[in-house]
Amino acid sequence: MNTLFALIIILIGVLNVLFPQAAWYLRAGWQFKNAEPSDAALIMGRVSGVIAILIGIVFLFP
Repeated sequence: MNTLFALIIILIGVLNVLFPQAAWYLRAGWQFKNAEPSDAALIMGRVSGVIAILIGIVFLFP
């Protein structure tokens, strides 16, 4: 179970790092018309993706 959880967290982290704008849209962008994320929002999305990857690795290899 921990392995599955870790892989899901790592996958979410990788998607946040590679596609921060898509992740932002899924979190908040769908609520507004013609909204675009700020540069800070994209950077924080990537940072949170890296943190999620690290947490997933910790769960994968205890």
